[in-house]
Amino acid sequence: MAGAALTLVAALAAAMSIVGGEACNQGDLMKWNEACLMAAGNTVELYNLCQEMLQHAPDAAEMSEYARLAARFTNRSYSGTVAAAQRLLAGGSIPAGQRPAYRHCVERYSTASAQMASVMAELASCDYGRLKQRYVDAKAAMESCGRELAAGTPLAAMNAADKGWTTVTHSRYVWAP
Repeated sequence: MAGAALTLVAALAAAMSIVGGEACNQGDLMKWNEACLMAAGNTVELYNLCQEMLQHAPDAAEMSEYARLAARFTNRSYSGTVAAAQRLLAGGSIPAGQRPAYRHCVERYSTASAQMASVMAELASCDYGRLKQRYVDAKAAMESCGRELAAGTPLAAMNAADKGWTTVTHSRYVWAP
């Protein structure tokens, strides 16, 4: 999926250069399903994730609004995952060998959450200078967490879902001017 995501990022950057300036009252409105089609290209999995993220979005909005909504959705998912990891750690149900990995993930999620909060603030203020790096940093934090987890653990499944949300959010919005 990483190769497909990188291809998708490149395709979106090219597509957005055609319709650039659609952020912060600078462009036309589009439907959320059109935004998802643009984001996902021919990748059904990414399209489905995008649809889930934006299912309660306005019928038509600027891309910057969809970007803010996707970042908010992603950050809420991060918060839910951290809360679950903390409950599992506190409950003692995590095998001793996985406890350091869970603690590592809580730390990495803190980094990812801070990056997404900054993305939301920067999109709201139409400040696009650091967006791409913030998305890259959030994605790296998700991947760092995932590398530490044993397959089949509860947090591994949540992290895989969060990596999907992060990929969609990142691949859609590196376009910002």
